[in-house]
Amino acid sequence: MIEVKNLRKKYGDFEALKGVSLKVQPGEIFVLLGSNGAGKTTLIKILTGLLKATEGVGLIDGESVWKVVRGRERFGYMPEHPHLYNRLTGREFLETMGSLKEVRTSVVKSRSKKLAMELELSRVFNSEISSYSKGMKQKLLFANALINDPPNLILDEPTSGLDPRFTRYIKMRIREEAVKGKAILMSTHITSITEDIADKVAIIEEGDIVAHGTVGGLYERYGCDSLEDVFVEVVNHARSRT
Repeated sequence: MIEVKNLRKKYGDFEALKGVSLKVQPGEIFVLLGSNGAGKTTLIKILTGLLKATEGVGLIDGESVWKVVRGRERFGYMPEHPHLYNRLTGREFLETMGSLKEVRTSVVKSRSKKLAMELELSRVFNSEISSYSKGMKQKLLFANALINDPPNLILDEPTSGLDPRFTRYIKMRIREEAVKGKAILMSTHITSITEDIADKVAIIEEGDIVAHGTVGGLYERYGCDSLEDVFVEVVNHARSRT
C-alpha cells in the first residue's frame, strides 16, 4: 500500500505541494493526472526518498518512506527523466540494480533476460547505455522498476518517449502487475492513458488535488463524457480562483 498524508513541500515562499493526501490499495492503479509543473514529480520524489517533505508523511506498506528507502525491495521506481550510468551496458545496469536490491544473482539474470526480450532490448542489451535512444532508456528504467518484483510500483510518466506499440505494452503490463496485487501509483499528463487503465484518478493542479474518484465517477460528477473535458473544466475552475 502507498499512502501520503497532508504532504507539503515549500521552496521559500513557493508551495509546491499544499497538503496532499491519497491512498493506493494493493491491486489498484491510482493515476495522478496533472499538467507539467502541477506537483506530480515532487510528490513522487518525496515518496521515493529523493526529496524531504516540509510537512506530512509518506508511507509504503505502513512504514515511513525513510525506513523503506533503506530497504528498497518494497517498491519499484521509474523516474520521468532517465539518469543512467552510460558506460554500463543494459545487462550490467539491471544486474547491478538487482544486486543492490538484494535479489539473487540467478534470479536477476533470468528476469533481466526475460524483460529484455519483452521490451525488445535484446539486440542492444550488451551495448553501452550511451548508445540507447530515449525510448530504449525508458524501457530499461521500466525493467529496473520490475527487476525485484516489488509489491508497490511508483511510475513517473512511464510512457514518455515511447511509440504507440510500447505505450500499449506498458499499459498492459501495469494492469498485469495490479492483477497480481501490487499497489501502483502512476503520474501522467495524458488523459487517454488515464482512461485506459486507472482504477482511481486524482487531478492535481498547483500542488493541490482538485478532483478525485473513478473515471466514471468523474464523468458523472462533472457531466462530461471524456476525462479530457473533466480535466479542462476542473483545472480552469481551480485557476479562476487564484
